[in-house]
Amino acid sequence: MIRCSTGSKPVFSASAAIECIARALTEIKAQDELTDADIGAVLGKSEDQAAKYRTGLATMDAVTFARGKREWNGRFTGYLDNLCVMSRPGKVDDRQGHTSLLEAALAFSVALQDGEFSPDEVLANRSTLENARDAIDAQLRKLRPAA
Repeated sequence: MIRCSTGSKPVFSASAAIECIARALTEIKAQDELTDADIGAVLGKSEDQAAKYRTGLATMDAVTFARGKREWNGRFTGYLDNLCVMSRPGKVDDRQGHTSLLEAALAFSVALQDGEFSPDEVLANRSTLENARDAIDAQLRKLRPAA
């Protein structure tokens, strides 16, 4: 059984991350009726190496991962994305999320006093904006079962 989607609070480990990618590639292979050679062509790797990724016998480098994400997007990264979020220490509750959203709204309001949210202002407020995005994502995850 693949641990990347089991339990209420999965543990992030190298093996769990590899299993998430393997599960995604196995599903993509079946759904799209691909061969390991087809997967390898997309990932820029040999058929044998693609089979190792698909069966969880190898880790992949960032370029290979990016090729998979570019081709299959959430189908490829969904299980790993879920593992990364669900295994985070602590949990942001709805009140903290609400505060993050209001902080981001205030940052937008202040930045827009001159009529524009400049790249420098985005950079200065990056953490605030990313916290708000995390709060929104947490609400949207309530709409679908865990992968």
